[in-house]
Amino acid sequence: MIRKIWREFVDDFVLKHPALFSALIIYLYYLFTTLDLFRKIREGFVSFSDIFTHFDSLLWIWGLSYLFVKLINLKEQQHREEKLRLEQIRQYETQIAKLKMVKDFTFSLRDLIYNPLTIIMSASARIERRFPYDNETIRDVRAIEQGCRRIERLLMEVKEFEEKLVIEEIKEETNEVKTEKA
Repeated sequence: MIRKIWREFVDDFVLKHPALFSALIIYLYYLFTTLDLFRKIREGFVSFSDIFTHFDSLLWIWGLSYLFVKLINLKEQQHREEKLRLEQIRQYETQIAKLKMVKDFTFSLRDLIYNPLTIIMSASARIERRFPYDNETIRDVRAIEQGCRRIERLLMEVKEFEEKLVIEEIKEETNEVKTEKA
């Protein structure tokens, strides 16, 4: 129960208003040292250490101010790092989505072209076997086969391009990990 109250106090007040919290501590300290100084003056026994103790709150002010400024800077740095990390994650997820889309497109494209291409190649082979002595038909069949091979090479280039994208993505991920560690 007390821990919960203390945690809520720290989260709600101290971390959100560090200057007010430090001022509260300083003025409470200053109040108690002033009351103690007046008591000692009334008793007639005041030493240099009593006066120093009374005014050492200035040291507290500077010290706490420095600590709370550092705390605020640390929080801001953590916020910037978190924001940067989230942005990098978003970019990474976007790149993965784009890469997946390209891979799906190239796979579909290859599949859509390979199926009719296979039918054309097998039909041309059957035609060539059926008419082995018809030069005009053989010439047309070979032209069809050459066109099919060009399309096949183009599809292989598309596949190589897809693989190149995957390799570049892996290299970029490796470089990002290296720069984050540095």
